[in-house]
Amino acid sequence: MSERELLWRLPEPAEQACLVATTSLGDADGSFAAAAALAATAGASDRPAVLVEIADGRKPRPGAVASGVARALEEELNSRLSSGIAAARGGLCQVVLEPGEKTPGLVAELVSVIPADAFCVTHCDPTRFRELVEDPRLGIRGVLLRVDLDSECPLAALTAAELSSRRIRTRILKRPLGWLDSRRALSGVEPGRRSGAGFRRLARALIDQESGQALPLALGIVAVLVTAAIAMVAFGGALTGKARAQRSADLSALSGARSMRDDLPRLLAPPTIDGVPNPMHMSKSVYLMRARIAATRSATANGSAPWRVRIEFPDRYSYAPLKARSVIRASVDLGTRHPISVHATAEAGMPMPTMSLGGAGTGGMPAMASGGGYSGPLAYRGGKPMRPDVAAAFDRMAAAAAASGIVISVTSAFRSDAEQAALFAQHPDPTWVAPPGQSLHRCGTELDLGPSSAYSWLASNASRFGFLKRYSWEAWHFGFATGPAPCSAAGNPVPSAGGGGGARGAGGGDGRSGSSAAVPSFVPAQFRPAILDAAMKWNVPAAVLAAQLRAESGFNPGAVSSSGAQGIAQFMPGTAATYGLGNPFDPVAAIGAQAHLMSDLLKQFGSVELALAAYNAGPAAVERCGCVPSIPETVAYVARIMATLGGAGALLAPVFEVRLID
Repeated sequence: MSERELLWRLPEPAEQACLVATTSLGDADGSFAAAAALAATAGASDRPAVLVEIADGRKPRPGAVASGVARALEEELNSRLSSGIAAARGGLCQVVLEPGEKTPGLVAELVSVIPADAFCVTHCDPTRFRELVEDPRLGIRGVLLRVDLDSECPLAALTAAELSSRRIRTRILKRPLGWLDSRRALSGVEPGRRSGAGFRRLARALIDQESGQALPLALGIVAVLVTAAIAMVAFGGALTGKARAQRSADLSALSGARSMRDDLPRLLAPPTIDGVPNPMHMSKSVYLMRARIAATRSATANGSAPWRVRIEFPDRYSYAPLKARSVIRASVDLGTRHPISVHATAEAGMPMPTMSLGGAGTGGMPAMASGGGYSGPLAYRGGKPMRPDVAAAFDRMAAAAAASGIVISVTSAFRSDAEQAALFAQHPDPTWVAPPGQSLHRCGTELDLGPSSAYSWLASNASRFGFLKRYSWEAWHFGFATGPAPCSAAGNPVPSAGGGGGARGAGGGDGRSGSSAAVPSFVPAQFRPAILDAAMKWNVPAAVLAAQLRAESGFNPGAVSSSGAQGIAQFMPGTAATYGLGNPFDPVAAIGAQAHLMSDLLKQFGSVELALAAYNAGPAAVERCGCVPSIPETVAYVARIMATLGGAGALLAPVFEVRLID
């Protein structure tokens, strides 16, 4: 018998399909990928395998390749289930059920209709886990908990002990799957050799009737965890005292960084306007003093004496400091008083962009769209980005739906070409996912809506608010058909009120009449036409070009920097030659070359912040870290431009977030 057969050798079929439940505890992630890996290893051995996810508004999508067993199971479930959608992916059949009071009953119905020799893995969030475990109809055979033991030791101990008392076999997964193994599992394919063997052993341990009602290993883990929890309680008083001081330091640092974020526009405001002192300008000394006062007040309000608090600014010598560090001296009682020192550092900055496999970056909450298609400002609904007029129309539709007792949520909206390429690579079926460059999601006008209970209302009423159901087989996909056409030049500067029509909606004319609002009012009149023309030609937000020119030269065509950068867009001679700019002091030609360069950088990095950083520091510096490099000049440059855009009303999402970094 082969190693693979020895590892599996699952028990003989019972009267009811075997059900295993999975969830995560605390802040641990990767539990759904682990659930998929369990099911996928079963499907890889020609055993019917079902992966059930309890999630709101998510639709399972069939894979391009699926086993015959999984396809047959998909057809059977879709014809017999009263609720839920099934889709075959690789060696397993995935089913998504809506969360609610009837969920345990739906799971019981599912288990009753799948073959008795099937291996069924159900995944849910911790808030719904208890009702599944306690439901007698389900007969859960085993539980897999994804737990970060270092941070959730007591919680894991209590949970494992309770499951053991219920005579449910329990396993604890301490580490998540790797990226590649997770992708394979979520596609219905068995993880790599090492991970696959581990999950085969795990599946056998969870459901093997010969292993007893509770795994010895699980019981051993419980004993170890309980012992660790008791040891932690012994130091409870000291830990609580230190935790209280740390919390005070955290809140103090966050308050200082929040003050800096709020005051940054005034710090960056010009000291004078036409030679007259600008009352909106704030000096750096006042800027830092206000942050120090805010941080100290927060620490004092949270129980720290002011003389025990020290506030520092790690980047105080930069053009625009954005970091605050709070150091608090305290003491804890361990029989005698022991002095301690805690610290925290917070910063106000752009959401940190990260590099994807396709080389495009995605910020946490980008304020401007980029990376193909629409390139204007973004508005957010339910955390999903879209064109501002689409968001306004969605608000009207959601309000009308709420009046009828229907709740509408956005599950997907704007996607760049890079994001679409990654999605298409996971689901290479044009029937379900359009290839990059063809998807209308890149236009910022398309919304995938949910939950399924709203589909009927949407089909009858969405057109009243300008939305069109794009495809008959996608009950959730609606496109905004009023106003500027999708992916048109006229759509990029559309105002948040939205809803216009006429020539702009048809994409007629040269687009200039509707685009003037995209150029901030601070741009001198003689440069507005050149900025508009360059923005339309190279599909770059005009407001970004304008803010750059203001930061680079203050709209001075004859500017020359100490490093040799020339003209209104401050081109170095080598870069100017690369982009065919023969005379950097010609403002029209320089603005055109600037837009060309920014277009290339936006395509390369997929983020306005990263493109700006690459314009200032060079693409290589950004590629090395996939972020805005920690170069004071570059950080200040990006911060200054993003603050300018926000002050000009060009950004509809928060530019800066406040976060703890130490």
